[in-house]
Amino acid sequence: MPDGMAVIGLMAGMAGRREPHALATVVETVGSTSAHAGDKALIDAAGGLVAGWVGGGCAEGTIRQTALDCLADGAPRLIGLDLDDEVLGVGMPCGGSMRVFVDPVIPPPTLWILGHGRVAESLSRLGAELGFRVGVSDTPRPESARYPVAAEIIGDDYDFARLQPAREDSVVIATQHKGDH
Repeated sequence: MPDGMAVIGLMAGMAGRREPHALATVVETVGSTSAHAGDKALIDAAGGLVAGWVGGGCAEGTIRQTALDCLADGAPRLIGLDLDDEVLGVGMPCGGSMRVFVDPVIPPPTLWILGHGRVAESLSRLGAELGFRVGVSDTPRPESARYPVAAEIIGDDYDFARLQPAREDSVVIATQHKGDH
């Protein structure tokens, strides 16, 4: 079972790959519970438990479903789990209860800017101000100083093969009629 720092390291990797995920943290326990305050679990966008521990059985299932709900609407949740009642609680007669905070981590969409010049530079700054991750595709050799807020700069990609926008991303073509295809 990985410790909290290992879970944080795995989260950093998922964030770097722009994979949505949720972090569940046990914030309070009362009575008999299998998890303890501070225990964490990392849940992927499919509801799978990547790492960590927040209790077994039905408690885990409830938390995984809550993570999916959080990822769907982007809102964190604090949930209470009754582990004392097999019928009205989460289906486990452990004799306790716990509260778990579930926080979604949803990468921002990317604003892809194809081209160069003042328009591309201004769009780069504006996109970052609006909360986009900014990617620039400029040929042949983009100057990173012109795009200080860009998370990714692509050069020498004349057929845009390295441009891989996701469904939620936006693309602005500012190529000055060079490579507008």
